Amino acid sequence: MSNHVAVAPRSGRSWGGIAPGAGTVAGAQFLVGVLFWWVAPGESDAYGVGYGTFALGLILEVAFGCVFLPPLAFAAGWVHGTLFTTPLMALSNTVGVRTRISAPRWALPVLVLLAGAYAVPVALLTRSSYAATWGWIAATGVLPAGVAVYARMRQRTKTRVRLWTLAVTVIAVPAAFVAGLLMPPYQPPVLESSDYAGVWTGSGIRLELDAHGGAAAADLPVDDGFGETGRCSGRGTWEEARGAGGQGAGVSLSVAECEDASLYWRVAGTAEEPQLFVLVGDPDGGDVRILRKRAR
Repeated sequence: MSNHVAVAPRSGRSWGGIAPGAGTVAGAQFLVGVLFWWVAPGESDAYGVGYGTFALGLILEVAFGCVFLPPLAFAAGWVHGTLFTTPLMALSNTVGVRTRISAPRWALPVLVLLAGAYAVPVALLTRSSYAATWGWIAATGVLPAGVAVYARMRQRTKTRVRLWTLAVTVIAVPAAFVAGLLMPPYQPPVLESSDYAGVWTGSGIRLELDAHGGAAAADLPVDDGFGETGRCSGRGTWEEARGAGGQGAGVSLSVAECEDASLYWRVAGTAEEPQLFVLVGDPDGGDVRILRKRAR
């Protein structure tokens, strides 16, 4: 087997021709992924944040998507193709020429190594897990690199790859939209009374709940219905609230010094990492204050 990858005569003359159409594939991948993330139940659903009416929210979201998503997808595809797929193909070809192993067989190992290199600064900047960062960066390169390798081996032009990508995207976009809508809605964890006891902190707030119903609150947000107007601290009691009136399960506080503060905190997060939260300001789009339980 030859160490070289077959290249269409015109595509091999430029740096961009090393990975024909890979940027378009990456852009389409970005578009479909963002659309699915946009439609599927997300973190904001856990906290009840949204637009005042479904019609208004839908109009605003569709308008935003039509205006901003296509250029963002184009930019994301260009950046990914320039920084990832094109260097990957160039390195694979270089190694393939110098070894007895054909260049396409080097694509996957080079992809893994390149993703590992990019994961270092990304993980440091985002303070994320290195392994997880490595994994998602590598995952974003599999489809563009696979298409680029196929196009080079079959001598497919960049234009032909783009046309096929467009055809697949036309099918993938509505499929992602429907898949997002069919995702099950978020369900908060069901906690026992004993699960609430402990120290909860976040957003500059501290809430200490003891097992006997006593509560010590520091810097509870005071809400006038339009936003936070101050903070309040004091001691009082707490009890588990089962979510009567559609408020959702959580904790109801009674603190004499803080009658105007947010005293009803609802449950969110997961059973392993529960959260207490309150929405400050406009019920349809206010600011969320989130508390997380400290490990014992």
